[in-house]
Amino acid sequence: MAANLHRVLYATDLSAASIDSFQYVLNYAAKNNSALIVFHVVNQRSITCSKILATFYNEGDEHKIRQEKVNAALKCMKMLLELQRQKELHNPFEHVNTIEYLVVHYGRIAQEIVEKTNQWGCDFIILGPRRKRLLGRLLLPSISRKVIRWTDKPVHIIKSSKKEK
Repeated sequence: MAANLHRVLYATDLSAASIDSFQYVLNYAAKNNSALIVFHVVNQRSITCSKILATFYNEGDEHKIRQEKVNAALKCMKMLLELQRQKELHNPFEHVNTIEYLVVHYGRIAQEIVEKTNQWGCDFIILGPRRKRLLGRLLLPSISRKVIRWTDKPVHIIKSSKKEK
């Protein structure tokens, strides 16, 4: 199966835990000679909450808030890539050609991941480290469970390292 991979979608939440997983994803894509799309979804609920606060304070509209959040996520994604380059300073950074796109969208996270995987012709999905808090796992539906349920593509979920727990 690994020899047939051509394009991999890596969905990340851009948290501190995603720095280590980013190295894993780069190595995986390079080893399988696959193009990598690094993807982040700004949650639609966070935009709605920001819109309510902005309306309360008479600031901005939904489009402006959405654009600010997308720009902030894209900036964070570029910093993540730069951190990876600095980490690899002693060794030549051979994974530059592996990354095809850095993409940020907004909407419902699991739905966007599945839709974009199909739209962009990705053969494999890698999901970044999962939510660690017990309350969050009990009350909120898991993004990874939804993605696995809604897609026919193979999904790999990266477990956060023990030092972060």
